[in-house]
Amino acid sequence: MALSLQQVQKQTQRLIMTPQMQQSIQLLQMNSMELEQLIRQEMLENPFLEMADEEEALLTETEPTEEETELITPEEPETGLSDQKAEEQKAAEVEDEPAPERDDKPSPAESGEEAPPDPANEAEGSEEFERFEENDVDWNEQFEDSDSITYTSTREEAEENDFTTYTGATDSLYDSLLRQLRLSRLAGKDMDIGEFLIGNLDYDGYLDCSLENQALMVGYPAELIIPEDAGPTETVDKYLRHLLAKLHSGENPEAFTGMKRKELILRIMARMLSLSYDQAASMKQEELLRRLIARKTKEDYEELKDLHPSDLMLHSVAYRMKTEADRVFDVLEILHEFEPTGVAARDLGECLRLQCEELGVRNRLLYRILDEHLHDLQQKRFKEIARALETSEDDVIDVFTTLSRLDPKPGRSITRERPQYITPDVYVKKVDGKYMYFLNEGDVGRLKVASNYRRMMANKPTRRRGGQNTARAEVNGASKMDGASATATAGTDQATPPAGRWEHFENAAPSEQDAEYASEKYKNAVWLIRNIEKRKSTILRVTEAIMEYQKDFLEKGIEHLHPLTLRDIAERVGMHESTIARVTTKKYVETPRGLFELKYFFSSGLDTDGGEAASSRSIKELLTQMIENEDKRRPLSDQKIADLLRQKGFQIARRTVAKYREQLKILPAKLRKDVR
Repeated sequence: MALSLQQVQKQTQRLIMTPQMQQSIQLLQMNSMELEQLIRQEMLENPFLEMADEEEALLTETEPTEEETELITPEEPETGLSDQKAEEQKAAEVEDEPAPERDDKPSPAESGEEAPPDPANEAEGSEEFERFEENDVDWNEQFEDSDSITYTSTREEAEENDFTTYTGATDSLYDSLLRQLRLSRLAGKDMDIGEFLIGNLDYDGYLDCSLENQALMVGYPAELIIPEDAGPTETVDKYLRHLLAKLHSGENPEAFTGMKRKELILRIMARMLSLSYDQAASMKQEELLRRLIARKTKEDYEELKDLHPSDLMLHSVAYRMKTEADRVFDVLEILHEFEPTGVAARDLGECLRLQCEELGVRNRLLYRILDEHLHDLQQKRFKEIARALETSEDDVIDVFTTLSRLDPKPGRSITRERPQYITPDVYVKKVDGKYMYFLNEGDVGRLKVASNYRRMMANKPTRRRGGQNTARAEVNGASKMDGASATATAGTDQATPPAGRWEHFENAAPSEQDAEYASEKYKNAVWLIRNIEKRKSTILRVTEAIMEYQKDFLEKGIEHLHPLTLRDIAERVGMHESTIARVTTKKYVETPRGLFELKYFFSSGLDTDGGEAASSRSIKELLTQMIENEDKRRPLSDQKIADLLRQKGFQIARRTVAKYREQLKILPAKLRKDVR
């Protein structure tokens, strides 16, 4: 078919999201700490954003001031009440309220104190800055669906830097072993081998002997061995296509565009190993990796295929360090003498053996069990081990008791994770018998548009569409800057700017580039504040709906948690389920019952004898309590737990109990049995 250029008309349906909507979704997914970090970054890039002082933030409402509303919405029609209706409604509310009692305190004028500034006397411009007309925002329309309840921040006055937040730097396992290596007798090439081995230890202190790690060690690319962790999907697939094209004598990589990743990897491995695609597809992943390692190290595959991965590791390290496997083993034995005992072991058996040798344990049965029946010992198959080794079951139990006192993960004794403290996003407190909801705003509540930049731009001469130059000057409130008065002459081309710190802008006219920059930054600042306010309202509404639904949980505890789905809350608050999912992601709420993630309150339900559904989380809590209170010598089986739950009125099967137990990471009854 010949290629040709044609004009084709096609109708498609696409979802196009504005930058403001994308920002709103992004903010909704963030928790309070992530939001503060974003605001700090925005403040560095946008000069129109600033943080209000503590006292100013307490006196400032969440809605924009009169001056900000004029700058944002000078010409848009009001969608709410008109001024006259609003004044009539306000007067009616005042008449309904009881008259306050007059106190004996003198007025500010009588006491000689300076009276607070009247908002009516704030500086107002007679005209709007031309570049801001396209950024108009109707705040009444924006918050018309918000609740009338006023939510305030519960931020308490405290020190910014509490001394309890400062802790000493923890010594890592790598640093500890490296320091011991420097004090050892190793030098030269052996020192390099030791550093390489220490660098390949995992968090638990074991030497990573996986075949994937060994393949990476000998030089294969991560895109081929662990493509899921090598980077973005498109980048990895593109690299694999180029690699396959290179193996096919420089063929065009676009010829392999239709291939899936698994097929690309198999064809690359087959090409490297001189196998057909069908042969490579029929082999297990372990065999393919062993063949790749043998190919790279130039050793016979038949000699390596039966080696344990811990022994094969010596050959892989020897190839990487360009030395012999015996020399690597000698260095590894020296690392085994380091503290903590058992570190740099290649498997659990070697780790326990090193600790037994350090303690001076001389028990042949113990070492035989470690070499031959360690897996059976982990499963507590004492009878099978005793029968296989022709010994008594009590002797096997004694070995188990001895080994259970050892540390199977010695690396964790040095490397300890620093605790990550959770900052709640919402507080739920009971006040006078009613539950109140407070948003943890932090520094977010003090974010505002910088008044100095706004006023500076409001007083600058600007160029109108007709080509004539006009100017704006503040008529009132000039005393707030330097105590000087400012006047404006109507019908003239030049207005007198206020005296004081804006004096050097008297004859300055903004360039086209400056005006565009200021307009863009001002628009970004307004939209950021607007989306943050909408985020606050959404989180509070969703949290309040969840807590109202789970009121029995707040009153009686986790046993009375009700089944709940995203659709239930979405119907209550009139939002989409995806919005509810974003709100409850990584958000924590502090309740009288403790600190919980908002997703914690969503769970499936189980039928009860009373006809009501019970939350699966309450079932898990009962299951945990039963196992904690069981007789350790006679632990409860899954069937026994199911029978006990049925007696409490819960219709549950044994396999459901087993599923919940596995989700809670609780061992089966056989492995929970205390044999000591």
